[in-house]
Amino acid sequence: MNEIKVLSRESFLAKIQTKLAVQKIRSIYKGKINIKYSSSIGDKDNSSKAWEKHGFGIFTNSLTEELLLKNTNIVVHSFKDLPVKSSKKTSFVCLERDDPRDIVLIKNSSLKKKKLVLATSSPRRRYYLRLLKDYLPYKSFKAATIRGNIQTRLKNILESGKHDGVFMAKAAIDRVFKYGEKVDQKEFKRFKYLFNEFEKIILPISEFPSAAAQGCIALEYRNDDIKTQRILKKINHVASLNDCFLERKYLAKWGGGCSLDIGVTVEELHNKKILIAKGKDTFTKKYFHEKKYISDVKIKKVRNIFPSNLGKYQMFKRSLSDFSKKLDNKNLLLTRGEYKEIPPLKKASNISTSGTSTWKKVNKNGLLVNSTLDGFGENYRPIELYYKRKKTLTYKLTYGKNKFKSKYPTISHYKLIPSINEFTIDNLFLAESFYWMSFSAFELAIKLRPDILNKRNACGPGNTYREISKIIPKKQLNVYLNYEDFKKYELK
Repeated sequence: MNEIKVLSRESFLAKIQTKLAVQKIRSIYKGKINIKYSSSIGDKDNSSKAWEKHGFGIFTNSLTEELLLKNTNIVVHSFKDLPVKSSKKTSFVCLERDDPRDIVLIKNSSLKKKKLVLATSSPRRRYYLRLLKDYLPYKSFKAATIRGNIQTRLKNILESGKHDGVFMAKAAIDRVFKYGEKVDQKEFKRFKYLFNEFEKIILPISEFPSAAAQGCIALEYRNDDIKTQRILKKINHVASLNDCFLERKYLAKWGGGCSLDIGVTVEELHNKKILIAKGKDTFTKKYFHEKKYISDVKIKKVRNIFPSNLGKYQMFKRSLSDFSKKLDNKNLLLTRGEYKEIPPLKKASNISTSGTSTWKKVNKNGLLVNSTLDGFGENYRPIELYYKRKKTLTYKLTYGKNKFKSKYPTISHYKLIPSINEFTIDNLFLAESFYWMSFSAFELAIKLRPDILNKRNACGPGNTYREISKIIPKKQLNVYLNYEDFKKYELK
């Protein structure tokens, strides 16, 4: 080929995504690349009723039409914008997926309000507003429609007396910070100034799954363009494409498209994948929250699990500590929801939690949480410094005498005192399958019943998994995000 023609939307973010795509193409193609930008229907129509008037694909259909007319070889899309039922005359490859999570930006001047108005044009995100009370310390949330490119939306929110914040895709923000300055210095500077006027809250994917294929850049080509296909196949990120197809396949049964109030995301869990979906059943009109663990290993359910009842379960008593270090202006990772002192935590610069249950507990105490590891462990999607007010270390509040390595410096939060009640002892010796919420509990249990090492065990995907997998073969160790999922999949 003497030349490859690439077409994309003309927004700042679209140009960044096109730059990333062209960089990948140039790594294996040395010929001429001609880039052209065009406005989609969605760019031209910024009305609140655009989705209803034009249907699915308002950001993509007009560009795909140019591809079918052979006016271009490749179209660069945000994969989430593509209709699930796409043209049979075209196919896709994609780049490696970026962070699929949603983020809520609340302008600094609105942080002390009791009720917030958050702007979004997405039905899915409008539905999520009703769930935010468990995660953000505000009395209520209302939705307001907003359209336009990323800088326009931020500017409009800041200048509006009616709006307090906005939903966005984290991947879009990450791309602007990583590559925006190289594309347009003036636009990048403008974006950065606007962005710093907001508090940032990154929502947990387990509770707020994204739009299908969110965070992924798709490169569309004609099926009859064999030369272009051969080039693109070499840069295709197969794992990302497979995950996106799984999400789009799931969405298709509900009709497909960004205009549905359904989120679906596939995440990696050591030896399996987990598909998380939440939204509204278009047939029954009922809302649902579904998790599917995708694995080659079939789990045989048992009659007796450990623990069988979390309300009666007890292996330790916790003695809460006074904080040995001042927490003022520190970035903190909280691992438990119970604290002897709340006021010092409110002086922290940025707060993250190990999971969503801890997030919900500290939210009840009026703490604004910025992000969570979501039960996936310390190595899960690290948060970039530009989301934090203080570009300093994050301190982990955990139990004293924790002997395991952590990527974070630690502050003692509580002490563990062995204290097993009668119910737990009986449950321990009857159980056929075990779920461990900490390595300490596992360690104590095998001292009492050594044959647990030969039984089926399970835990979350973080440090507990890392330590138990050193003792038990991984084929005997299943992974779940939480105890509730373990119970659902393993108890008869």
